[in-house]
Amino acid sequence: MLKRFFALLIILSLFTTGCSVDLKKLFVKEKEAPVSNLSASALDFDGVTIHQKTEALLSSAKKSIFIEQTIFSDESLMNLVVQKAAAGVEVRVLLDQFETPNQATLNQLKSKNISVQYYPARKGQTDEAKFLIVDMTQALIYSSPWTAGGFAAHTMSVLLTGKSVWKLAGIFNRDWQFTTTLSLDIPKTTDLPEDNILLATNANVKQQLIEQIAGSQKSVWAIVSQVTDQDIIQAFIDAANKGRDVRIILDPGIMPANWPETIEKLKASGIQLRYFKLPTNKPLELNVGIFDGGTFISSSSGWGYKSFVMNHELSLTAPAPEATLELIKHFDQDWQSSSTTP
Repeated sequence: MLKRFFALLIILSLFTTGCSVDLKKLFVKEKEAPVSNLSASALDFDGVTIHQKTEALLSSAKKSIFIEQTIFSDESLMNLVVQKAAAGVEVRVLLDQFETPNQATLNQLKSKNISVQYYPARKGQTDEAKFLIVDMTQALIYSSPWTAGGFAAHTMSVLLTGKSVWKLAGIFNRDWQFTTTLSLDIPKTTDLPEDNILLATNANVKQQLIEQIAGSQKSVWAIVSQVTDQDIIQAFIDAANKGRDVRIILDPGIMPANWPETIEKLKASGIQLRYFKLPTNKPLELNVGIFDGGTFISSSSGWGYKSFVMNHELSLTAPAPEATLELIKHFDQDWQSSSTTP
């Protein structure tokens, strides 16, 4: 009772002094930001393990398999797909048309009456989306393609089991319609649990990155092949100017030689830069941002003009503390092993 009385006195005093009062802010509690329950075990960083998990997921398919890949040349996975199609599982495959290895894959799958198409693209554009959906109940999103090199790279996969699987099926259906003008039978609703994971494509990938960088209160860490988009560069610089802990691991084979002015600009703002290097000499096939230690974004390629303007891109934003903590462990290992010079 006393609390209400004092609150009323405060409001009356504000009115009498001519101050405007936002009553909604006084009495309506702001909703807390949604948190994802994505677990640490949903993330894998070892190519052998990712391949095994892919095989297991394909083998479990009973109704449908949807695949979209930049390159698909892995023979064992191809054989599994053929087997599942022969067993009556609905299989749909989308591939980038300008990657030479996909020609043999397309011919082989078509010879088995499997529905496979090239995702429409103009010259210079790449379909960078890399994912697998099985029975519209589980999905894997990949940092690298289904190739020997992809599984041997420094990479990551994310296993989805919640509502985001259904959303990803919607993205695949949109890509399939764009390619064939035919729609797949995707349910209008889903019984899968809400996992609070946001999927974005194309220009929306950039929007997600900028929002997370700008909204960070403590830290912005990234391991990414390149940072060349001017808006993303400025977002990093603004974050550093606000006192955020900004650290970026870059691919030494891409950034320093081709964009020396960008490197100097980032350094001048106080951003800590390192260049990816592992004792195993694995190539970098990872594009991830970590924000305030509790949210991460994984995107299908580096953060440059071609990615945001030309390519078909996919990103995953997960406000998932448990999964992000696992990712931080790997980022820290990469930071310690990476070099301060190219």
